[in-house]
Amino acid sequence: MTTSSRTTTPTRRIAAGVLAGLAALALAGCAGGSRSGSDQPGVDNTVSAAPGQPVKTSISSSSEKDLAAALRTNGVDDPENWAQILVQNKPYPAGAEGTQKIQQVLQQFQAAPENATKITNVVEP
Repeated sequence: MTTSSRTTTPTRRIAAGVLAGLAALALAGCAGGSRSGSDQPGVDNTVSAAPGQPVKTSISSSSEKDLAAALRTNGVDDPENWAQILVQNKPYPAGAEGTQKIQQVLQQFQAAPENATKITNVVEP
């Protein structure tokens, strides 16, 4: 019986070490907060429709988090706030009417001209 208890003890120690390591990895993955939307660390968001032109993000079909990610990627100041404002003012008609409504919303909420340009370059109705 002494032989079997000796083989069990190292096996248990190894198993306990493996479990402790897995627990540490799981906790490390939870530390530091999280980010949702399309701008998660390690996710490449640098796709463009044509050289020098960003891909437009549809306000109507994007979540607020994805819209904020698109705005952030394109250098908009306070992207979460602008995404929330744009989403709260849905619906946007298709085409030129929708683009006009986006511009009206930006004026209503007093977007700085540079920020308004960045937003309209990135979003579409």
